Amino acid sequence: MRPRRRRGRTLLLGVGAVVVFTLGMGLPTADRYLFYKSGQPSETVHVVPVGQQVTYEHVTWLAVIKPTPPPAGTTHTTPDKQWLQITVTRKAADETGTLLTGRPELTVRDKSQRTWQVEIVEDNLPTDKHEVHRAYDYSALAVVPKAVAGEVELHLEPNITYRSDTPTEKLLQVTPEDEEKAARNDVLIFRR
Repeated sequence: MRPRRRRGRTLLLGVGAVVVFTLGMGLPTADRYLFYKSGQPSETVHVVPVGQQVTYEHVTWLAVIKPTPPPAGTTHTTPDKQWLQITVTRKAADETGTLLTGRPELTVRDKSQRTWQVEIVEDNLPTDKHEVHRAYDYSALAVVPKAVAGEVELHLEPNITYRSDTPTEKLLQVTPEDEEKAARNDVLIFRR
């Protein structure tokens, strides 16, 4: 009889050790994740139908994605890769939009949520105030696997806090309004 009690007690101690180990490893991980999420809010997604434009925070956006041959002289290409030419057009919808001139962040994602960086290579934006309803373009490139080249969608994160009329001494000051806008983490997704 005694060996059975030892086996039961040994089994109970073993299970207890596993539980303690799991909690010891899991709780700090959960705490780190919650800390990360407090500084990285989830995306607030705004879906743009195929071929449509959207006006968001005083600026109208339109995006076009099409395959393109690799730029001359590039060595970053293989038969399984596809270069994409991405043209993003912005127009100030009103006077406030003429001052929101910050460059957006661009990425492309496939249906599995894999992400590829988009590099803006050229633009025709003025360095000062934009004109209302005048189109300005960003020309950008991305390299993706050929298998997903027809499905990747542009994810555009507009810069809605930088204003071109902000005095230099106030550039680093963060207002409550700016904090609220940054906490939203807005992303425009252009469907294909």
